[in-house]
Amino acid sequence: MTKTQIRARVFRQLHRQKEDDRRQRSEAIQRKVFRLTAFRRATWVGCYVALPYEVHTWRMIEAMVAQGKRVAVPVTRPRSTRLEFSEVRDPLAELAPGRFGVWEPRPHARRPVSIRRLDLVLVPGIAFDRRGHRLGHGAGYFDRFLARLPKDVPTIGLAYRCQLVPRLPADPHDHAVQAVLSA
Repeated sequence: MTKTQIRARVFRQLHRQKEDDRRQRSEAIQRKVFRLTAFRRATWVGCYVALPYEVHTWRMIEAMVAQGKRVAVPVTRPRSTRLEFSEVRDPLAELAPGRFGVWEPRPHARRPVSIRRLDLVLVPGIAFDRRGHRLGHGAGYFDRFLARLPKDVPTIGLAYRCQLVPRLPADPHDHAVQAVLSA
């Protein structure tokens, strides 16, 4: 199967999920994240802000901030096609829909964070395989970010079971995550 075919098949499965199932599975994944040694040791956590069909991260971000974690979320830079990260302290007040409909810090609320400060990064994807390869939306923002991230920073993909596939075709520019948590 090609990446396009896999993306279409998984999108259909994602959109068929009931919201209650999505919420329950997201909560189960959050519990798994919070039990990770890498999470407990992390001061700075890089975390995506989920699109409606992705593993929900909004409550996870709020819970991390409440626990005293420093949380940084992606900001897209279309001209450079890069992801940068910005600290978020109050998601409700600071985030708004940005490029591609993804919530990111409003311009006045941006507090840039060097990727060298991140101790753990939670990564989205349309699909993941057992080797940690991921299929994103196709713009390559996260692959370029993962290529720049120090190799000792744990990267964890978050996925519903329907997003797990036996094997994804991988190109040289694709970057795998170190682990995938699912429910």
